[in-house]
Amino acid sequence: MSQSEQARAEFAVIGLTSDIEANERILEDARLATESKSRGDVEKARTGGLDRLAESETDGEHRKDRVGSSVEVEAKERICEKQADATDHEGTVQPENNLIVVMIALNLISFISALDQSILATALPTIAGELNASHSEYSWIGTSYLLGQTLLTPLNGRLSDITGRKPMLYGAIGFMLVFSALSGAAQNVRWLIVARFFTGLGGGSIVSLSIIIISDVVPMRKRASYQGYTGASFGIASVIGPILGGVLTQKTSWRWCFYINLPTCGVALILLIFFLKLNRPQGQDLAQLRRSFDFVGLTIVMASAALLIVGFSTAADHGFGAPGAYGVIIAGVVVAALAIVHSLTTKKNAVLPRRYLTTRTTVFFSIGSFLNSLLLLSVTYLLPQFFQGVRGFDPLRAGESVIPFSVLVSVFVILSGQITTRWKQPRPVVWIGLALTSIGYGVFYRVLRPEFSLAAQEAVQLLPGIGQGLAIQSPMMVIQAAMPQKDMAASMSAWILLRSIAAGVGLAVFTALLNSELRTRFSKIPGYGTEFIVPSSAEDYRKLHDLPDSLRATVIDAFASSFGVCFLVGAGLLAFAFFVSLLISHCMICPSRLVDHSLHQELQTRPDY
Repeated sequence: MSQSEQARAEFAVIGLTSDIEANERILEDARLATESKSRGDVEKARTGGLDRLAESETDGEHRKDRVGSSVEVEAKERICEKQADATDHEGTVQPENNLIVVMIALNLISFISALDQSILATALPTIAGELNASHSEYSWIGTSYLLGQTLLTPLNGRLSDITGRKPMLYGAIGFMLVFSALSGAAQNVRWLIVARFFTGLGGGSIVSLSIIIISDVVPMRKRASYQGYTGASFGIASVIGPILGGVLTQKTSWRWCFYINLPTCGVALILLIFFLKLNRPQGQDLAQLRRSFDFVGLTIVMASAALLIVGFSTAADHGFGAPGAYGVIIAGVVVAALAIVHSLTTKKNAVLPRRYLTTRTTVFFSIGSFLNSLLLLSVTYLLPQFFQGVRGFDPLRAGESVIPFSVLVSVFVILSGQITTRWKQPRPVVWIGLALTSIGYGVFYRVLRPEFSLAAQEAVQLLPGIGQGLAIQSPMMVIQAAMPQKDMAASMSAWILLRSIAAGVGLAVFTALLNSELRTRFSKIPGYGTEFIVPSSAEDYRKLHDLPDSLRATVIDAFASSFGVCFLVGAGLLAFAFFVSLLISHCMICPSRLVDHSLHQELQTRPDY
């Protein structure tokens, strides 16, 4: 540490000590005042000749205890908040950042990472048609990006402890820039799938590193609000993505769905280079990482995710009865179970930390997050397909039709952070969110039918939009509060990893389920295979509406019923997540636990805390 840095650190510590001493003087004055007040009340009762002297003395003592205890708690909380704001978890003085500029830049690149998922929701049928993609390749265009996102997520936290957060983040942004350009230049579907995978490597690293950096520069007591804004960037991307994808596809070319990343990431990179300030890492070196990191566990986790995605993608083409589908899916489940067993038994730094898997609060919150993420991206893709197939909308109109869902997710992600900050109690937020989402998808099953009006179908997006917005980010604060600092980066990486896997697997699952249902229902209708087929492109959707009236009505009804099965399965999964979340023990977000855990325990034992 240079002399100037040491001087600034000493100055910060001196200022912090002064604040603590001032709060302790306030605390002592409050105690003296309450004791004096209680003695005055008792003396007044004695001189006035009141008959209930003993009762007054008792009341005075109780008032003294209550007032004194309340003042003591408030003063101690102020001391802890000062300490939490001025230092990081290890007691090191935090560098001063322009949080507004830094958060704008971090949210901008997080927005682009999320946009790369949602922008294809309306553009994908056109892309699939132009590049002659099969049903499984149709799914792989979306899931390859998500699979790439998961690969480096477990390593980002530990690598950034060695190399520093900034070099890792700048490299991830550069990686995303290069492969976004290659995605836009794709000449066939395999080229696009591979480029999307490598774009996901950069995008996934951006998401996990942004969350870790926020935990580095933002005090715990303010973190829920700031992370709510980060969550909102994902919500905004889900709002703009389908519309922007439709506009670019119709007005220019689907290739601009990828080229749009280039200027946005460039601006964010410049802002971060000039404004982001972080402490230098004091972690292990690469040799220690090779010895301590569980690369075998990472391989097993990635193998399980790949097997599940391949299995469900095969089912999208050939049905669940194909050996290449159900056999690979079963293998994926077995390997996933093996990954959990390995993480619990390995002596190395596991991808899924042992404490993370053995703490009831983190396990149950992670189950809820996994199932919520399983549905969120899938519905973002399913709804535009529904409106293109059932109502015959073009990509732009289909994107406009899912605005209510996307806007509500975005707004309530922000509100969930504000509510958690104010209440310091995330459980009710998660409960309400999961319950509303489950009910909402149940309503989808009934209302997303050809006979209902467009207004009704847009209105029913209210419940799942609010619910998923409330439940998507809140578990992160609990995991951060429940895990010790030495496990913080690994635990956050594990949580992000599980969410990324859920999104990729979920898209493959519901694509397979939808296509399996479509084949089953369409095969019972005369003309299947000759007059109409299971649609896989925008042109196929248009052909459904060019059928003769009587045949078109039957086909469109079967098409809508197939989507209904997807929504019904989603409702059941979210209902299960809701009941699991009820088993979560009491937890509270308290900044003091970051500084003095014994003080936090003392405050929690008080009845007035």
